[in-house]
Amino acid sequence: MKAALSSLLIVTALLVPSFADTSEELAGKWSGNWTPQGGIPDAMTIELTKETSGKLAGKFLTPVAMECTRASFDPKTHAITLEAMDEKSGKHYRIDGNIHGSDLKGTLEINDVKGELLLIKWTYFGR
Repeated sequence: MKAALSSLLIVTALLVPSFADTSEELAGKWSGNWTPQGGIPDAMTIELTKETSGKLAGKFLTPVAMECTRASFDPKTHAITLEAMDEKSGKHYRIDGNIHGSDLKGTLEINDVKGELLLIKWTYFGR
């Protein structure tokens, strides 16, 4: 009986995709930090949404609130790119990363300062 249950759990786990494949699955808040080269970690939060056309859209919530001018996701490679411009400072923000389950790992570049980025999607399993 235990062997049958274990086999069923393994098969079920294999059938559940481990990567987000659509902009709908990506939708939500992603928080974590980025570490500029030679710097200290700084908090970052973004929000991804699915537009009515089905395209991915996004915005930076912190460190500066701004809408993304470009948002793309490739479901085959799980690559994501987000770009935004802070109108007050004139700084250009660009995220290049990959989605691995609920993790977004990659780089953030603000003008000519580049650093490592790790964001985790917020999940809620409440009532």
